[in-house]
Amino acid sequence: MEGGVCMERGVVFSLSELLETIGETLEVCFAAPLWVVAEIADLRFDQSGHCYLELVEKQNQELRARVRGTIWASFSSVLSSFSAVTGKTLAKGMEILALVRIRFHPVYGLSLDIRDIDPQYSLGAMMRHKKEVLSRLAREGYLERNRSLPFPPVPQRLAVLSSPHAAGFGDFLAHLQENPYGFRFQVELFPVFVQGEETELTFLSALEEVQRRAKDFDVLVILRGGGAQSDLHWFDSYTLGKAVATFPLPVLVGIGHQRDETVLDAVAYHSLKTPTAVADFLIERMRAFDELVFGSYLTLKGAVEHLLQDQKITLTMLSAHLEQRSRNALKDVQETTMQLRWRLKECARRTLEKNGNAFSGIWQKLGGALKATFSAHTASLEHITRAVALLDPYSTLRRGYTLTLRQGKIVKSAKECTPGDVLETRFCDGWIQSEVTTREFF
Repeated sequence: MEGGVCMERGVVFSLSELLETIGETLEVCFAAPLWVVAEIADLRFDQSGHCYLELVEKQNQELRARVRGTIWASFSSVLSSFSAVTGKTLAKGMEILALVRIRFHPVYGLSLDIRDIDPQYSLGAMMRHKKEVLSRLAREGYLERNRSLPFPPVPQRLAVLSSPHAAGFGDFLAHLQENPYGFRFQVELFPVFVQGEETELTFLSALEEVQRRAKDFDVLVILRGGGAQSDLHWFDSYTLGKAVATFPLPVLVGIGHQRDETVLDAVAYHSLKTPTAVADFLIERMRAFDELVFGSYLTLKGAVEHLLQDQKITLTMLSAHLEQRSRNALKDVQETTMQLRWRLKECARRTLEKNGNAFSGIWQKLGGALKATFSAHTASLEHITRAVALLDPYSTLRRGYTLTLRQGKIVKSAKECTPGDVLETRFCDGWIQSEVTTREFF
């Protein structure tokens, strides 16, 4: 009698009897193995080679079911077969189709013994997941965003996300440092996990730090290299894919795989197979810019040399023209003087003949005056001749003087020049080119 209610007892079980009965019932009802779809929430191996899993089913990220699973060491071939087909090892987050036998223990409860795993189903599930992530990124307009960024012509300042212990990172550094062109790169490492559950968290944290310092870098490089192929699924995350796609710097990815393409490969500015391939890409970009600059230098050098040659020809022509004009002017003066002399002498002679002895005295005086006048004109003519000779640039240069030109024009004052100007100095036997470093005025 309890609470006024009489409860008649039927068969009474002990707890162990009840649980053993449940186990026996399950073994009878589920005697044959069953195929079950589940997601791996956790897994670990013990020293004996047994693999213990936690299997779950989720709907809209809410947990609907959970059970323990075991792959005994005697069935370890299941793991190797799965890896041989998929190229991956079992890992958290994978969806699997497993052949299981149901086990129920009075102490440990319900569990599943895994006898086989269908690798094709897991491959399909991973492909579906990756396809869904890429489709979502495309719908939201993120898939091509990083690829549309302008790539810097001189990608020297590199922010690198990688494990400091990864062989790929060491290969990347060595390849950059040993480039045959002598290019210098500034590399700053932001350490991250490249496998395991901490991968996404460390990547997002590092991306945030680099983004805060985006002005300090030209390119973001993500490297892996040397890890297991199975760890690539950590790079198929939507959150990580979106963070890379929307990053303000061009992102280069070299996560060391030859067959599979991850979400990061699809959203990055450029994806390459290995870290050394990324280094080659950067070196080639630098080489292309160096070649462009050198080509521009040659073009400019040729234009300057052509201009200088034109100016040299012009100066030679002007010098010859000035010399010819000076000679013509001298000849004209000489002819005019000779004509005046003859006319004056003839006029005097006729006058003397006309006036006879009356002008004999005057003639004597006039003869002296003529000599004086002729001497004066001769001296004047010689002076003009010397002056014209002095005006000849070549004569000036032969006396040890020089002619200085800037951009083809004669420099008459130090104030016309500024430091950095390129000057051409002409001598009587050649020319030199110099650069102004300092100047001082008197």
